[in-house]
Amino acid sequence: MEKIDHTVTDEDVDKDIEATQKKNARLITVDDRAIENGDIAVIDFEGFVDGVAFDGGKAENYNLTIGSGNFIPGFEEQIIGHSTDEDFSINVKFPEEYQAEELAGKDAEFKIKLHEIKAKELPEVDDEFVKDVSEKETVAEYRDELKETIAARLEDEAEKDKDNQIAEKLIELLEGEIPQAMYDNQVNEMVRDFEMRIRSQGIDMNTYLQYMGIDLDGLKKMYADEAKKRVQLRLALETIAKKENIEVTDADLDEAYNKMAEAYKVDVETVKGAVPAETLTLDVKAEKALNTVSYTHLRAHET
Repeated sequence: MEKIDHTVTDEDVDKDIEATQKKNARLITVDDRAIENGDIAVIDFEGFVDGVAFDGGKAENYNLTIGSGNFIPGFEEQIIGHSTDEDFSINVKFPEEYQAEELAGKDAEFKIKLHEIKAKELPEVDDEFVKDVSEKETVAEYRDELKETIAARLEDEAEKDKDNQIAEKLIELLEGEIPQAMYDNQVNEMVRDFEMRIRSQGIDMNTYLQYMGIDLDGLKKMYADEAKKRVQLRLALETIAKKENIEVTDADLDEAYNKMAEAYKVDVETVKGAVPAETLTLDVKAEKALNTVSYTHLRAHET
């Protein structure tokens, strides 16, 4: 089984510090150079197709981060190299699959006025910076803390990677046809679980679907591949659980219900009403089976 190196290097610490610097960066106006990738362009723009302005193609004082990929291909790249107060035009082609059908695949010209260039200025990494972003007093203390944090993260990633490798191996060992109904039921469970999660954030399912521009069937299609893997893994784990005589106690179920209630920020009775004990029992049994499986155990099943 492939292993992950847990060694934390100075480079790892530097990357974490750099990420924190970027989060705490301040914007400054740049007027002594042309715009570069990563800068923020404050622009007016108006788009034309065949010389005619189109709806939704105009804005004023728009803040566009160059390199963000928020605009159609070629738009941001052509702003690079221009300077403050410059007027210019760029030419782009809308993607064939563009959401506005009347623009899909069309060539367009955008007239642009570049008002201002903003750049992120990173704070200096000194003791004052450390006090602002952590509970430590010095850079040395902060770096030591980060090493511990990164090591814990790598350990967690290693555990997840081990579980994924075991899961993939288990699925490879699975034999026999699986009824489509089992996949459909898993998709429905995943949709139910998702609905509980967004409800805990004060969002109802209909509002979410409208915002995303999809219907319930579209949401189910998004879960189809993952549902297939889960069903295959579940069946393999059920076989392991049976061979290992794994049982689920009332205490196991109570613990699982309490964890779900805490995760969804609802009371336990609400979770019990949404998740039948029979379903949760299978989940807990599968988790126990996964925890008992070792790579050696899997190799034994192959032979």
